[in-house]
Amino acid sequence: MPTDNKYEDISAIKALKLVSDKTILLPDIQREYVWDIADIERLFESIVDGYPIGACIFWKTTRKTINQEKPNLYYFVREFRRGETKNEKAPEVFSDESDYYIVLDGQQRITSLNIALYGSYTYFKSGKGRRKNNPKFWVTKELYYNLDYYDLCEEDSEYPSKRFCFLTAEEAVEGNYFKVKQILAYDELQDFLEYAMNAKMTKKCRTDLSVLFNRLHDSSGTGLIHYYCIAENSYDEALDIFVRVNSTGKKLSKSDLLFSTLIDGWKSGKDNIEKLLDIMNNKGDQFNFSRDYLMRLCLVLVDANTNLKINSLTRETILKVRESWAKIDYALDSMTDVLAEIGVSDEYLTSYNATMPIAYYIFKGGKIKSAESKKEVRKFLSVSLAKRLFGVASNEALNATRNALKDIDCKKTPFKLDLFSEITLTGGRKFIVSEADIDFWLDTYEKGPNTYIILSLLYPDLKLSQVSFHQDHCHPYISFESQYLQHIHIPKDKIEKWQKKRNLLPNLQFLKGAENESKNKTPLKDWVAQGHDFDYHPAGVSLELADFDVFFEERRKLIKEKLINIFEISNKYRERIS
Repeated sequence: MPTDNKYEDISAIKALKLVSDKTILLPDIQREYVWDIADIERLFESIVDGYPIGACIFWKTTRKTINQEKPNLYYFVREFRRGETKNEKAPEVFSDESDYYIVLDGQQRITSLNIALYGSYTYFKSGKGRRKNNPKFWVTKELYYNLDYYDLCEEDSEYPSKRFCFLTAEEAVEGNYFKVKQILAYDELQDFLEYAMNAKMTKKCRTDLSVLFNRLHDSSGTGLIHYYCIAENSYDEALDIFVRVNSTGKKLSKSDLLFSTLIDGWKSGKDNIEKLLDIMNNKGDQFNFSRDYLMRLCLVLVDANTNLKINSLTRETILKVRESWAKIDYALDSMTDVLAEIGVSDEYLTSYNATMPIAYYIFKGGKIKSAESKKEVRKFLSVSLAKRLFGVASNEALNATRNALKDIDCKKTPFKLDLFSEITLTGGRKFIVSEADIDFWLDTYEKGPNTYIILSLLYPDLKLSQVSFHQDHCHPYISFESQYLQHIHIPKDKIEKWQKKRNLLPNLQFLKGAENESKNKTPLKDWVAQGHDFDYHPAGVSLELADFDVFFEERRKLIKEKLINIFEISNKYRERIS
């Protein structure tokens, strides 16, 4: 490895050997590993097709410098569990007399090579009722080369087969695959080709894998690890070059640069932030709060510019975030508790930005403990999500809601939707619900996140945090299949309308998971006859499927009346906002 500031090449095999020996390390400015399986598959496609995979930046340093400056350093991962694996922290004091190389840029590619060639990729199969502590919902896969690729790739243009694909051991047995890491068993290309011939690989497959073999072992020209080696004396000098490189050409994401700036010199910063995100994301039915979210929220909480730009993180702002970290930690932990208690999770949270005013309220000393205050949080989220108030011009919405809370004493003022009633966003959008809004929700929103959050208002007594409730069709979904409707002589023009209406709020209810499974395809009339009932049951209305139009309209009236009551829309108020 070199000692001057210049571009060099090293073979992927040698680089990964240095990774294994723990002499190539990661600094804390690097984000976590974020590539998914498809990214690694595309990386290997590029390798075999002879494309460059981008240059890296290494800082070459020594044991003495590391021990003097004590930067937070981490080891690379090999066996990766998405959402859970964290890079192991290296010791602050190094004893080995060797050169060390700190990866300032290139972590995602090097980690991907390490996973594909020496490790595995495990991910959680999420879904309602699935918990991360249940091993059966975790899937472990390794990278394979598809030996039938050239025979199959032309057969299905819509869903073409992959040349490289991550598979479980069971999936691999069902096809004709070569495990990519097995190529490392051969030191010489000729030995591998002899194996490939004996295994009756086709010429095209042998060519692909020969290219892969050569590019993994080559350390000049076509080698995979092309890097600029910084040989500065200090970590700060190395970072200065790194930031300048990233100010032109291919940049880090805004949140990555913000993160780097925020934790520079804050020894416990990265661990504090990642610990908090882990705690938040594992509450209730799971969330997916990201570093991007946390970086922006920090700006919101300390009353800084909410744009995700480097110049938003002034020295004053950085100091405020660090000094306020205990309060930030408490506010986010408490806010996530509230979300979990009212039954919100990643599955139904279509805008994470909509939660920031709730965190800001708690950060400013507010408490959300009572049933009434939690009901108001539900209302606030229902309006924000259903009207997409944080989806367009989110900075405007964040600044406006923050300003509304700045002017009050949050310690003495209960959280209420009305706190935001004077806000008018671009396009005349308001945190006010009109009768027209309710009509739009009832006639437009199909079963999904938006209907879930509105149903949570309609069923205020359900303990959504303790029991798994499903969105159930009153008249079963399957009853609206064309053949069934034709059988009861429903005209063709009405069939399409009913198939749309079956997924709308007037035909939806909350049922416990077990109840929903038992009801399943049972006609509504029969289910009620068995002794069951449902909320917003229109009195005196037929439950026969043939009378669905009347049922839909009468139940719609009951739900609309309830929502008007929830949002306190008086007749006079309706006229004013319509």
